[in-house]
Amino acid sequence: MLGRLGVLAAVLRNPVLRRLEAAYLLFSFGEWATWVAVIVYAYGRGGAPEAGVVVFVELAPSVVAAPAIAALGDRFPRARVLLGTYVLQSVLMAATAVTLIAGAPAILVYLLATVTATAVAFSRPVHASLLPEVVASPDDLTAANVVSGMFESGGSLIGPLGAGILIALGGPAAVFVVAALGTLVGSLAVMDIARAAHRPTADLAIVVPAEAPHRSAAGELVAGLTAIWADRRLRAVVAIATWATFLVGSMDIFYAVLALDLMGLDESAVGFVGALGGVGAITGSAAALLLVGRERLGVALVVSAVLFGTAIAAIGVAPGSIGAAGLIVIAGVGSGLTFVGAQTLIQRLAGDDVMSRVFGSLQGLTMGATALGALAVPILIGLVGERGAFAVAGLSLPVVIALVGGAIVHGDRLGAERARELRLLRGVPMLAPLSGPVLERLAACVVSAAYPDATTIVTEGDPGDRFFVIAEGSLDVAVHGRHVRRLRPGDGFGEIALIRDVPRTATVTSIGEVTLLGIDRTSFIEALTGQPRSRSIAAGLAAERLAADASIS
Repeated sequence: MLGRLGVLAAVLRNPVLRRLEAAYLLFSFGEWATWVAVIVYAYGRGGAPEAGVVVFVELAPSVVAAPAIAALGDRFPRARVLLGTYVLQSVLMAATAVTLIAGAPAILVYLLATVTATAVAFSRPVHASLLPEVVASPDDLTAANVVSGMFESGGSLIGPLGAGILIALGGPAAVFVVAALGTLVGSLAVMDIARAAHRPTADLAIVVPAEAPHRSAAGELVAGLTAIWADRRLRAVVAIATWATFLVGSMDIFYAVLALDLMGLDESAVGFVGALGGVGAITGSAAALLLVGRERLGVALVVSAVLFGTAIAAIGVAPGSIGAAGLIVIAGVGSGLTFVGAQTLIQRLAGDDVMSRVFGSLQGLTMGATALGALAVPILIGLVGERGAFAVAGLSLPVVIALVGGAIVHGDRLGAERARELRLLRGVPMLAPLSGPVLERLAACVVSAAYPDATTIVTEGDPGDRFFVIAEGSLDVAVHGRHVRRLRPGDGFGEIALIRDVPRTATVTSIGEVTLLGIDRTSFIEALTGQPRSRSIAAGLAAERLAADASIS
């Protein structure tokens, strides 16, 4: 556990990640606080039916808009797209505050709230797809997801809590004012990152097959859904994450039902009851540190999702308010673990070239699920009563897991040695952007071999036929007989001859006994062909090494 905390500390020492995560916390606060404010406003006007309909209408546009806007993250610098989404949200939140303060008709308030909620849906997929670009290793990525999960869960705590306080002081308008200011501060936090951002492109010096035909505009928009459908594990993860969000949407209304009807509290208590779920979600997200260092996460995702659903179902039979409050916290723990695990798995399974669109598609699906969850609550209450509605909604998630979870669990059945090899490959910067299926196909081509001390692995001037990753030991690299660098476990070498189709540019010799993973040229080039960022990283590394070697020789 101390090692995992060390990884988390290293992530928090990264100034780029600190800014991104701080902005994400402010974004999450604004999202949750304004969400509660709209629900309280609608519930006060027409009870659960109006609140459910408003939530559905508010989220419905995101189903289409989120994938469309997220696609920009695969075409333009993701940090700049993220900045644009934050600025847009701040402006829209401020406009909604003005309508509330002015006492404008409810239809105008709902219209602006809908546009604001749609804009909010743009940020999450871009943030999730940006993280792999700014971390150094798979462990760092998992830790960054843990921080994002904690901050999003923190938003689900301080957002409703802050909304409760602000509504008591100045009504829903006060919530939108504070949220607009917070999101503006978040925009300033990522401004320098956005200025420095660039979208890597393929280097023409890399010898690869021709690019795939250009997609139509419609094809670009559905590319995320296409990628999800092509991989049964990715389909299963997205299905579980989507239905878990259905429960999140239902809980938004259930919090009001629980606080106002079952507990007999006033409107400001809705936010405080919701904050209990936030406490659990923060705890669950923090507990996701246990996932750092794990190559296979499917079983953990399934278990956490079952915990989330069954805890909600148990609220239906909980004896008294204290028992219900405890189950809300437990459900929050399950949700925190579920969403960190799902995000990490999606980042591994989706390729960098479509990652923003995959997360955009997920965002659209989850927004639709959230809307349906909120709309379903009054229907369920009418059919089975208030407590029965908790039970039916909560048990729906284990049912979904029973239908699709097998694909994830079976995918986790990987031998310890192959999992170690896969982890080593994922740690090589030029291979890290590869999708999970591509990386696993590459791992299947790996040939592991041990070499004694002073063995020449490659010789300068010889043809290049494979790429190597060091599993154990270290090697000396020499150019024209002069030492230029030392390679250690996790380092890769041999890519220059492969991607530029030239003879070996250096001689590499073992220092002590070493174990290497070898990948043949054809498999290596095929893996890089469909991933522009991998090719760009490989080309940059090749140019950097050649320049350094030339300066020494």
